[in-house]
Amino acid sequence: MAIIYLVRHGRTDLLGKMLCGNTPGIHLNEEGREQAQKAADYLCNFPIKAIYSSPIERAFETAEIIGRECSLQVNSVDYLREIHFGDLQGMGEKELVDLSLWKRFNSQPADVYFPNGESVTEVQARVARGLEFLSHQYDNDNQIVCVAHSEVLRLAVCWVLDLPLDSLHRLTIDPASISIIEITPERKKLRLLNFQPD
Repeated sequence: MAIIYLVRHGRTDLLGKMLCGNTPGIHLNEEGREQAQKAADYLCNFPIKAIYSSPIERAFETAEIIGRECSLQVNSVDYLREIHFGDLQGMGEKELVDLSLWKRFNSQPADVYFPNGESVTEVQARVARGLEFLSHQYDNDNQIVCVAHSEVLRLAVCWVLDLPLDSLHRLTIDPASISIIEITPERKKLRLLNFQPD
C-alpha cells in the first residue's frame, strides 16, 4: 500500500488573475513560501520516503521547501504538470469569463479539449498512470509527497473516488493544502481532503 500526500503549490501573485497553466516564470510570493513552509513543517512529522513534483516553478519551489524540511531531493515528473490550456493559457480572468469553452470547462469539463493543449480526460489519464506507477514503486505502507496544481489534484481525487469528471469543480483544493490518498492493488481510498496546516 502506498500513502500519497497530494500538495498543491503555494500562492503566487497571479493566482485568480491569470490562467497560468504551464506558463513559465511564475514563482511563489512571500505568502506562498510561508504556506509551503507550514505544509513542510506538518509533513516532516511523517516518514516520507520521496518527494515528486510538477516541473513548473511554483510547484517545484513548494516541493523544495518540503524537501529541505524532510532532507529529501525533489524528483521532477511531467505527469504532475498542470493542464496545458492551449490557446487559453496566459489569458486574464476577465477575458476568460465570457468564453464558451471556459464556461463549459467549469460546468461540464468531461468532454473539454483545449485547442493546442490537452483534453481533461488526457490529463486525468496521465495523472492516474503516474500515481499508479508510484504506488507500485512505493508499497508496504511507504509514504510519499506529490506536489502539483489545483486541476491536476482535483482530477486525481476524482480518479481515486471514481467520480465523474463533471464533478471536478465540486472539489476545493486550496493553495498549499494537503490531501491524502491510499492506493492498494484492491482499491483506492481518500483519507483527507484539502487540509491546511496552521
